[in-house]
Amino acid sequence: MYLSLAFKGDGLRCLIVGGGEVALRKLKLMLETGCAMTVISPRIHDGIQSAVAEKGVQWIAREIRAGDCRGYQLVIAATERREINRAISEEAKSLGIPVNVVDDPELCTVIFPAVWRKGPLTIAVTTEGAAPFMAAAVRDRIAIHGEPLAGWVEIAAKFRAAVRSGIRDLEEKRLLYQQFVDAIQPGDPPDSPESDKLGDWIAWLEKLRGKPQ
Repeated sequence: MYLSLAFKGDGLRCLIVGGGEVALRKLKLMLETGCAMTVISPRIHDGIQSAVAEKGVQWIAREIRAGDCRGYQLVIAATERREINRAISEEAKSLGIPVNVVDDPELCTVIFPAVWRKGPLTIAVTTEGAAPFMAAAVRDRIAIHGEPLAGWVEIAAKFRAAVRSGIRDLEEKRLLYQQFVDAIQPGDPPDSPESDKLGDWIAWLEKLRGKPQ
């Protein structure tokens, strides 16, 4: 069973071994989150070449060598040879580095979920490697409802900031957060206060819940 976590991508030192289309897909995903990327492969896809030229990706143009995993915080093996992928996996594990071997859950210590993202809302679905195509299908079905919820999340962040600045009691905070959640309606959220004053937000919340002012 996998432990579901979310890594902060900004500046995360990541290594991809392999230069084909699969490596390119992983590279694109990780660049979106600000990872610092290195690719080791004798040859690379044109898309990876563009990322090297335009996005600061480091390319080491040779085969993988023993010790190459050292110093990275995440390693991805995306070669076409299982014996090489296994060696990368074993080295990363020995160094305590999370490793993903594409399409080979047995060699992974981490796997990539199917992801949908808008603003601060991320929906991630995994089948723990059993049926990745189903993870994508489930993600797409959930994401149908994600578009308006992303707007609610953005407003919730502002509401939380007002609550945190105005209230210290943890239970009172929890009750206000629950009231916000209970007031969520289908579709896009209505206009919210521009103010950071808690009183303005509570009045907005009461109106949203249909209570008289």
